[in-house]
Amino acid sequence: MDSALLEELGERLVGQPYIALAELVKNSYDADATKVTIELHPGKCIKVSDNGHGMDFQEFKDFWMRVGSTHKRGRISRHLKRPMTGSKGVGRLAAQYLAKELSLSTTSEKNMRRKLEAHVNWEVAVKAGDLTEATVNYTVKVLKKPLEQGTLIVLVGLKQKWDAKLVEGLAREIWSLQPPFRSNLAVNEDRRKAFEIEFLCPKKEYIETFNRQTHAILNIWHAKLVGKNDKGSVSLSLQFAGEEPVAVNYRIENCKLRGANFELRIYHLVHRQPYGIKVNEAREYLKDFGGVRVYDGGFHLPYYGDPKNDWLGVEFDHSHRLSVSRLLPKELQVKNGMTFLPTLSRILGVVNVSTSQEQDLDILITRDRLQESVAFENLRDIVRYALDFYATREAKRSFRRELEEREAKLPKIQMLEDVLEKHRPEIPNKTYRDLLGDLRKASKSIETEAEITARQVEMMGPLATAGISSLAYQHELKQQFSTIHDIVRQIEKIETSDQKLQKTLNELKETLSSWVKRAEATNALFSYFGDAESLRTKRRFLAKNVVEEIRDQVASLARGIPIDTSGLDDDLLLPRATLPEWSSIFQNVFINSFNAMLDSDKRLIKVSSKSRGKAQEILIQDTGCGVNLDEAETLFEPFERRIEISPERRALGYGGTGLGLTIVRMVAHNIGCEVSFVEPEKGFNTAFSIVWRDVE
Repeated sequence: MDSALLEELGERLVGQPYIALAELVKNSYDADATKVTIELHPGKCIKVSDNGHGMDFQEFKDFWMRVGSTHKRGRISRHLKRPMTGSKGVGRLAAQYLAKELSLSTTSEKNMRRKLEAHVNWEVAVKAGDLTEATVNYTVKVLKKPLEQGTLIVLVGLKQKWDAKLVEGLAREIWSLQPPFRSNLAVNEDRRKAFEIEFLCPKKEYIETFNRQTHAILNIWHAKLVGKNDKGSVSLSLQFAGEEPVAVNYRIENCKLRGANFELRIYHLVHRQPYGIKVNEAREYLKDFGGVRVYDGGFHLPYYGDPKNDWLGVEFDHSHRLSVSRLLPKELQVKNGMTFLPTLSRILGVVNVSTSQEQDLDILITRDRLQESVAFENLRDIVRYALDFYATREAKRSFRRELEEREAKLPKIQMLEDVLEKHRPEIPNKTYRDLLGDLRKASKSIETEAEITARQVEMMGPLATAGISSLAYQHELKQQFSTIHDIVRQIEKIETSDQKLQKTLNELKETLSSWVKRAEATNALFSYFGDAESLRTKRRFLAKNVVEEIRDQVASLARGIPIDTSGLDDDLLLPRATLPEWSSIFQNVFINSFNAMLDSDKRLIKVSSKSRGKAQEILIQDTGCGVNLDEAETLFEPFERRIEISPERRALGYGGTGLGLTIVRMVAHNIGCEVSFVEPEKGFNTAFSIVWRDVE
């Protein structure tokens, strides 16, 4: 193999100098180091040192200097059982890409009286022509006294000019290796995750840039809770990002806990994040490090912070759809406020106590947790109160934001009024007054009805009030459609010699006609709710008939996406329910599928049925973007949306409020069905299951 390929291979595999340097840092992580130091001297050299297990000569030859080594792939580290971060074996290429010369010094844990020193001049190695002739100068020194294990790499003759942007890129590549909390190396789990990265440089601004980026995860919080206990009197500060903090004081009655303080940071990782942090990477980081840790006098108690140990009852209450807090007073409660309780994987939290100063708080003999006592219950309530308070405030913010979004989408006819005003001199006075009056009347009435509908859509289901409201809504809309049709006819009668004005009037006519057509098609979705008889009649309908009828109802929203019902049993009977109830279920599921297939090359919905004794199932599958089954349950929570819809697509009618699946589950439970996302069949990305047991 030609040695000149070494340079090109390094550039292709590594690509950027900060990625190359990050590869060397990851080597330290894989070597079970708990600390790595990076020294950057721009224009001179780079030093990377760690306290990992080091290398003996055989390891250096077989793994570090060998291009494309696969010894890391799918493996865990030697002692701390960390998942290996590298798999390409590009340590050698990274060093070659960064500098003209490499000096390496390493002491292996296997023999700490031996020190391996190696030196490579890459320019000489490349000129050798054949890799087999490229030499590495090395010596193995036998020492009288043992050294500390670890590795030092010195890169001299830097090939790139390092600036703040490259330093920021380096930090962005390796920030997720460093945990957010201080570690206690006496605790096994802490030791596994402990990895301190120290960056040194003569230019202080580079150090500031590096530290800002590596600690960025601590600064992209959605909400921050800071609290302090003083004999049961707790002062709490809650701050949402970009807003002023809110202070609240609360009291824990008969409190046996004298002190304790805490800080909790809650994350909402959607959309693009600051500092160039990738959402998926941040979510994985919180899965590893999320939770609420407890420190006793600075000593981490290992039990707390492990996601499996739900000491605050957060995961339990979240999974059981807790709606009301047992701790908050009535005046702070919000309807369904606890549905906004964050899971542990969205929290980075620290609680500090001191058992040496607490009479009623003690550590178990295992020193991994606190003993169950009144004081410990007080500690749990102090922290949990804060989380419950956050949930209710988040609920209020969410409801307010949802209302504002709806109001922003209310239909407007102001544009038409502006055009009429602009061309008032060319339009006969009587015609102008009639048009203006009709437009304002229609606009006011439509906006009023839209506001009413927006407030009621959350409960649009089988409720009797929803049926009555829908009946009134349909009646009023039909009147408004009639008014708009009259306006269109009036515009058609206007004759003017002004070609520009005539063109404008024709465009207005087409716009109004198109809007009415779409509005009438959308209104057809509520046809069941406009029929008083269908609201009262509960019976067992043929599944295929109902599904195909609803398929036809939503055709205006399908935009050509086919719904295949050939897999439905012709004789399958649905559980006893009303048509509006089944409409609420199938319409929402179909519309979710339409949204999920916005950018799919293949677009298809398949509805099929299965029978296992008395157990019946309808499966609705699509070729959309798919659902993560590990997080699928959260999609049934109010206002939970995972598919990001651009404003342009929303303007075309895509997207929703995030209540669809909440309504679906509510209605399904009322008629004896269970709904969930399940593993899809081959060829599909999402499968929605409706299951019931035939008892009739």
